[in-house]
Amino acid sequence: MTLQEKLGKAIVQLRKQRGMAQEKFANDAEIDRRYMSDIENGKRNISIDVIERLANSFGISVSELFQMAENIDNQLTIDQLKEWLCDRDYEDTVVLESPDYLSAIVGISNDGRLIYDYEKMVEHLVATDGMDYEEACEFIDFNTIGALPYMGEKRPVIMNKVED
Repeated sequence: MTLQEKLGKAIVQLRKQRGMAQEKFANDAEIDRRYMSDIENGKRNISIDVIERLANSFGISVSELFQMAENIDNQLTIDQLKEWLCDRDYEDTVVLESPDYLSAIVGISNDGRLIYDYEKMVEHLVATDGMDYEEACEFIDFNTIGALPYMGEKRPVIMNKVED
């Protein structure tokens, strides 16, 4: 995958995480929507000025945008996670697969239970399923947290922030 393609995928991922339509994001970044489509599809070799406008629109630095682009290929798959768990004798660990919430996994407990971050689960649904924040919370509360008691002793742990 070329850097242009990686950058495009990173931009799509960031835009979806923020729940923004392509046209709105393009307008915010002062870029033509068709040009933005080409950028997201890795079809444009974009200038530093445009890269800077995109990063600023996301509220991140240019280096953070490039770092995300470079890590696009390094994203974990369900199969890789299951293989990793089996290699460590955690083959009975329950892995959430539909949706996969892979970007929300923050660790594994001593007893072999995957630990998910609630806020990252919400971000995952917003980015991948096009839900808004409230819809994602409702989905997780009903479909995921509600199902935990039926998943057995190796069910995942869902971590929430401790409020101040």
